[in-house]
Amino acid sequence: MLYFASLSLAQNQSAPISITQVEEVDQTTRIGQLAYGASNLDFGYSAGAGINFGNGTLGGGFNAGIPGQGEGSLGGGWTVTANGLVFGLGAVFNNVSVNVAITADRTTGALSMQVNGKDVAI
Repeated sequence: MLYFASLSLAQNQSAPISITQVEEVDQTTRIGQLAYGASNLDFGYSAGAGINFGNGTLGGGFNAGIPGQGEGSLGGGWTVTANGLVFGLGAVFNNVSVNVAITADRTTGALSMQVNGKDVAI
């Protein structure tokens, strides 16, 4: 007969989850930022997402990871301007990192990509 131990992937359930909210919008300049975050999540993670806007740009991003650790995290973001779009994604696991950036230039029509800082043909 097999017995399976109950597994719980959650850690530090005694600490309450902390929520952070940022909401700053200047109606006159039309510049602002909106963001939400949470800490004390499972595995010791914190996570957040937000957007920034104004001065001819609109951008946003997200992240999740253990603050100050290289053991596991994920993040990404994007920026849109009148001239193009930039999108990036990064991840770290066991101190190995992967970073991808894609740029689209509206003026030239060029599309480029970099992986860990090196140009990649697409």
